[in-house]
Amino acid sequence: VFQTDGAAGFYYYDGSAWVSFAGSGSSGYSIGDFAQGGIVFWVDETGQHGLVCDKSDLPGFTRWFAGSYTSTMAFGRGPFSGEANTTIIIANQGFGDGATYAARICNELQITEGGKTYGDWYLPSKDELHQMYVNRATINATAVANSGSSFVSSIYWSSTEANGLDAWLQDFSSGSQSFFDKFLEVYVRAIRAF
Repeated sequence: VFQTDGAAGFYYYDGSAWVSFAGSGSSGYSIGDFAQGGIVFWVDETGQHGLVCDKSDLPGFTRWFAGSYTSTMAFGRGPFSGEANTTIIIANQGFGDGATYAARICNELQITEGGKTYGDWYLPSKDELHQMYVNRATINATAVANSGSSFVSSIYWSSTEANGLDAWLQDFSSGSQSFFDKFLEVYVRAIRAF
């Protein structure tokens, strides 16, 4: 049975009580778990699939593009669309002028946790990045507890393009989202799906 109100999720009757699938010994995940190479910040109703972010920002500031103002068509906004956006941006921008850029550094990221290497990171979409903002206190606590770092009260790139000149940003101070020139160098935090 799928319950839509209260503690939403899948439940089964074990002969004496209704039990959540996530709590049944299966590996159900919750927001704030340190798992799958990072920190869980979104899970689906089954608790089996979701999104994790890196426990730290990528080093330094970076720009969104590789030096070429083009319309990449990376317009995905919702959950799981950052991965496609990242692929589209890299296909459009390529090596560019040789300087690194947000989508490329996320795509090239390799993180080893618990003896397993995770190499399928990407630049979050506008909505994925906003979900990270919504859960920032939980993410920050888990990150610090696992030798990571808190989000900075500043702006972060999303993979969602606004137009040929601009891309969307998330302000981790005010919570607002806006778009700005792709040349701007700001913070980046990579994510991956599981």
